[in-house]
Amino acid sequence: MSTMTLSAPAGIRTNRGFWGLLWALYTTQFIGAAFLSTGLVGILRDGGTDLGTLGALQLLALVWPVKFLWAPLIDRWAPGRARGHYRSWLLVLQPLMVLALLAMAVFADPQDSLRVLVILAAAFVLFSATQDIAADALSVRGLDRSQHDLGAGVQVGASYIGTVIGGGLALLIYDAWGWRAAVIALALCTAAAMVPVLRHREPERAASNAQPRGLSGMFGMLAVPGAKAWALGGVPLVTFGSAAVWSLVTPALVDAGWSLAFIGAVTSMIAAAPALAAALLGGRLCRRRGRGVTLLLGAGIQLLGGVCLAPVVWPGAGVDQWLQVPLGVVGACGVLAGYTVMNTGIYAVNLDLARPGCAGADFTLLSSIGMLGGSVGAWAALFLAGMAGYGASLVFGLAVSVAGVIVCRSHPLLARRA
Repeated sequence: MSTMTLSAPAGIRTNRGFWGLLWALYTTQFIGAAFLSTGLVGILRDGGTDLGTLGALQLLALVWPVKFLWAPLIDRWAPGRARGHYRSWLLVLQPLMVLALLAMAVFADPQDSLRVLVILAAAFVLFSATQDIAADALSVRGLDRSQHDLGAGVQVGASYIGTVIGGGLALLIYDAWGWRAAVIALALCTAAAMVPVLRHREPERAASNAQPRGLSGMFGMLAVPGAKAWALGGVPLVTFGSAAVWSLVTPALVDAGWSLAFIGAVTSMIAAAPALAAALLGGRLCRRRGRGVTLLLGAGIQLLGGVCLAPVVWPGAGVDQWLQVPLGVVGACGVLAGYTVMNTGIYAVNLDLARPGCAGADFTLLSSIGMLGGSVGAWAALFLAGMAGYGASLVFGLAVSVAGVIVCRSHPLLARRA
């Protein structure tokens, strides 16, 4: 099967309403995800929750990498086909995400009802992961091939808006008005996405796009020429290396003597601004210069960020305190922005590879493999840092990321320019 037949048919006119829908869906996914992984952890730790419990809470994030297991079900069945196959899923899942957040606001102090709060957090993660399957499927089916580059920029860029709201703004609201105000504000932001969902009218799926069942429906995309090297080789290496480098930022800056509040501002808010710009720039670069050039540029930006971080994390570098802060901030921004540019090119190829009949399953499988690579990379980098120091771990992560870019560039879709 040629890869040129895998994406949505050419000629689809994507209006502004659809672009607004994608921005809303991908932003709200990461509002809750960032809150649970960053904001909630900070709030609970501030209240005295032990690190073991906080570590167990982080395990909820494993739901996202394994969501490919039920993605074929989302492709095959919908709660209300008359309202649009994937839209009907959004009409159910988006309110459930809101309700899960509002249920958290029932409790005045999260410390007093931690067990129930963890259950509600697990429910939210499940709802948001499933919502992501439906949103990805809408992207595959609703975007023309010529729009995949810009669509990838929206997917990646919206995640950083959600990260700023859920990881940064939520903490500011918590400091000013308390727990309930923070959670209700996040619920209102998540509910706002219902407006474009209600206005969206999803085209009926053609009969020729019948979904394969069983393993063919779940893993059939890997049979596409070049897909195995891409999905099982290049992409996991890029995400492994990038996550490895990023995982070092917070602990290294802590050991360098930075305050937790400033580190949180740098990683959750300051670095998110250039990352958002990088996502939008990456989409346009893919369109004008090609995905291969975009990946190389992203790798270069990430390497520059790593070079800036090296004197901060390397023991005995002898960097003065006044120079350490700007180097650390620029380094963190560069590492995240570079990965964002690369990720935009990766998502654009993933949109091309996904088959319309298995839109949710295919794109979800590709992104899940990348997430697993990132999870292993973050663990490996911290383990290596404990054994050989931050400097060696930083060089290792950057080298793996560059190796992934080299493997990815061998894929023919990377040479494509819209």
